[in-house]
Amino acid sequence: MSPNTTFPLHESPQNVVTERVLKHPRVTFDVQQDVLIMAIRDELLVLKSRRPDSSRLNAELSKIARNVGSLLEIVRHAPTGRRSDAWMPDDVEIWRLTDPNANSIDEARRLRTLAQQECVKTHTGPSGLVPAVSPNHVCVVAPKYDSCPSGPPIPTPPPPGAGAETFVELPLEEATANVVVIDSGYIESDPPHVTLDQRVTVVPGQWLDTTTTPGVWRDDDPDVLDADHDGQLDQVAGHGTFISGIVAHRCRQAQITVVGQRDAIMPLTADPNQDDQARLFSSEIAVAHSLLQNATADVVSCGFAFPTLDDYPSIAFDPVMALLTGPDAPRRGIAVVAPAGNEGLTHPYWPAAHPDVIGVGATNRRGRARAHFSNWGSWLNCCARGEDVFSTYITWDGPLDGEPPSDIDNFVGWAIWNGTSFAAPKVSAEIARLVAGSSGTLLPVDAFQLLVSGHTNVPVTPLTDMGLHPFPGVTLPNLHLG
Repeated sequence: MSPNTTFPLHESPQNVVTERVLKHPRVTFDVQQDVLIMAIRDELLVLKSRRPDSSRLNAELSKIARNVGSLLEIVRHAPTGRRSDAWMPDDVEIWRLTDPNANSIDEARRLRTLAQQECVKTHTGPSGLVPAVSPNHVCVVAPKYDSCPSGPPIPTPPPPGAGAETFVELPLEEATANVVVIDSGYIESDPPHVTLDQRVTVVPGQWLDTTTTPGVWRDDDPDVLDADHDGQLDQVAGHGTFISGIVAHRCRQAQITVVGQRDAIMPLTADPNQDDQARLFSSEIAVAHSLLQNATADVVSCGFAFPTLDDYPSIAFDPVMALLTGPDAPRRGIAVVAPAGNEGLTHPYWPAAHPDVIGVGATNRRGRARAHFSNWGSWLNCCARGEDVFSTYITWDGPLDGEPPSDIDNFVGWAIWNGTSFAAPKVSAEIARLVAGSSGTLLPVDAFQLLVSGHTNVPVTPLTDMGLHPFPGVTLPNLHLG
């Protein structure tokens, strides 16, 4: 989409959603204040621990849905080679609605009143009141429904001289750090980014098929240039390639695994001639599952963000993060990093809002103010520059999704892009660099505390935004990572 043809959600949410209908049979949505909430239409997430205390909840659930299993039960039935450790959570159940006319948002609101909410304690502090029932929220890569991530990528030439070869270098022979990127996947450029390709391992994410009992995890398709086959470059194509370049550039010791989390493609309008845009999405249970599958990493950089129904904490991420930060976790001190989202709002977005996740907002290109698109709030942990970010990209000569076919963009493996999802991997890479530099003696979460407190060579200054929080404003540590 052209930057001049956006539809700001906060101006007229009901009209915008009506005009730009979410065209996918399994997605439902609701608008609350300025926030567009999306969910898988026929799936509910239920905390099993709450059901024994509520006969009414059990009775109502049995009337409208069938239990396809807990997260642990489904993982145990996964194909050979996937993790099935007993430490995984058994409290998160997935229920599939049996009435094709029902939707998960309405049913979650009705059912959650039948069981008591609880304030769940986290490693860092309480996460807020967690309901017993929730829809399985839809997650979009750096979710801005009208312009993803926060505007299209801009073609740019490669770095001058030997810059293209040195932007990503081979790892040093010293200690390394394992960084997992949960994102759109990875697309190799032609001509290739040779060193980056060597440093990246690509694995498929998985989506949960609830048509069977128990549910079955099925592999996602790889990232592609034109998923909807309209002859235009998808605006989110190469998102994972771009982020991988950021991590590899900033941390030479990073061993990078890219998880291609591409559950489905959702167009925003029915008319392909009217700014039709394909949106890659996943679900919160699928992203949480990928986090569990990669629980031995030093750092997980998650490119997804989503708002929750009525701002309740995510049912999926609370028990998952409790396990990842608990005494029996496969990797002690793992750092999970996630972007704030690009709606320019104060509402908490997940998983960034979880107390044990490092939530990252974006500053403008000068690093002196909040980027106009960045979400912001006390639920975040820091910010870094997310405007005019330069990194590795794909090769493409043609129109961009949502733009006139006559507007030709020529990408030669490099791009400049805006978004909180490009600020977050800078933080991930810096954590990984500190961990690798310590030969593994420094826990990733402790590395972040050193970083954010100014005890490294990265300058840190407080940044207060008065635009979204005028009274008194919210101040975050601003990491000057370039």
